Amino acid sequence: MNADFITAKTTPDLAFISQHLFTAILWVNDELSITRLNAQAEQLLAISSGRLINQSILTLLAPDELKTKDTAFIDNDSGDINENEASSEPAYSLTERFVQAQNYQQPFIDHDHIIKTPLNGNLSLSVDYSVTPVIYEQQPYFIIEMWGKDRQSRISEEQRQQQQYTVARHMLRSVAHEIKNPLAGIRGAAQLLQRQFIKFSDASTTSTSSVDNALTTTNIDAQHDLQKMNQKLRNYTDIIISETDRLTHLIGQLLGSNQLPNWQTLNIHEPLEHVLTLVTNQYPQVVLQRDYDLSLPELCADKDQLIQVFLNLINNACESMTEFEQTLQQNKISESQESPQSAIQTEGNSDYQPTLHIQTRVAFQHTIVGQQHKQVMQITITDNGSGTDPALIGQIFFPMVTSRAAGTGLGLSIVQDIISHHHGMIDVSSTKEQEDKQTRFTLYLPFTQPITET
Repeated sequence: MNADFITAKTTPDLAFISQHLFTAILWVNDELSITRLNAQAEQLLAISSGRLINQSILTLLAPDELKTKDTAFIDNDSGDINENEASSEPAYSLTERFVQAQNYQQPFIDHDHIIKTPLNGNLSLSVDYSVTPVIYEQQPYFIIEMWGKDRQSRISEEQRQQQQYTVARHMLRSVAHEIKNPLAGIRGAAQLLQRQFIKFSDASTTSTSSVDNALTTTNIDAQHDLQKMNQKLRNYTDIIISETDRLTHLIGQLLGSNQLPNWQTLNIHEPLEHVLTLVTNQYPQVVLQRDYDLSLPELCADKDQLIQVFLNLINNACESMTEFEQTLQQNKISESQESPQSAIQTEGNSDYQPTLHIQTRVAFQHTIVGQQHKQVMQITITDNGSGTDPALIGQIFFPMVTSRAAGTGLGLSIVQDIISHHHGMIDVSSTKEQEDKQTRFTLYLPFTQPITET
């Protein structure tokens, strides 16, 4: 018995596909009402789907046109129509573009469009978007795809800074390696010189004890002077050796660690709490604000290296806030000495409380150095110190660049190196306004690590 089987060609589920795209997708019906959107659109626009569903697309793309359209409807209902307005140029340019796209089945693109709507608190957002007419389940729709211009600019800037950092790191490592060898020779020569001073001192002491009866007062004084000079020279060699060791340590930091990360599965809050325990004992005046997402999945990372990252960032934040507090106190003392009356007036407003805010979250659809991730770990460390000079923001992760007088400029460079080995990224932002001074470091780490190192 033979049977004929007819295989039907399945229609792709466009709604399902749009939910899994990396770009923002909005579905609009023929009445220009938003019927559905994906999570990427919610994230880009900073508006929940519940507030956007059934809203006119003109609310996002052409609010002025929507207001004009509503006004025209009111005028039509009242029978009051201005002939001059009716004969003027068409006001519904975007609406007409949608109509033409549907009639001719021709998509269109708009570049550098500014979205500003009360739905997201009038947040100004620059986007490129495309409008494609489709027939889905026998109904006409428009699929609108959006790309954030700010996001594209950020990705390009991250790639540029990463390239600059890699080049600078390579050059510094080459220079550091060349300096390290002569330093070893200097230390070795200083040690040999110190040994000679010790032998000379021992020989002088033996000679003095054997002929002390024959020595005159003048000879004894000369011998004492010689011993003092010998001790001074030994002290000088000690300084040479200690300073050489310090330079060798700094160069070792410039060269970085050659040890590969020890990958392990861990809870991100474990290294954070370990570092916070160490830092809070050193800075008891700092108020800690924890905003943890305890439902975060575990992370594949090197625990010891993450401890070093958090220790550098949190310690820098605490030192910055401590220095800022001391500066405020000194300024307050100076103002009180110059003008006691003004000091009394500002005394109630001059209280400063160092505060460190730690937040852990999941960031969805995030791009790290050109690679798109569906979700990544996001750790934010914010302090209310003096802020960072905007001129240093783009260079702060480069070696030997620091905003603190006592800093070496190597801590953040090491942090950048470790985060790069974890295939993540670190971002910094700062405000120096009088009422809102703060610095925020944001780390993005993938939950899984690609197996590229052997």
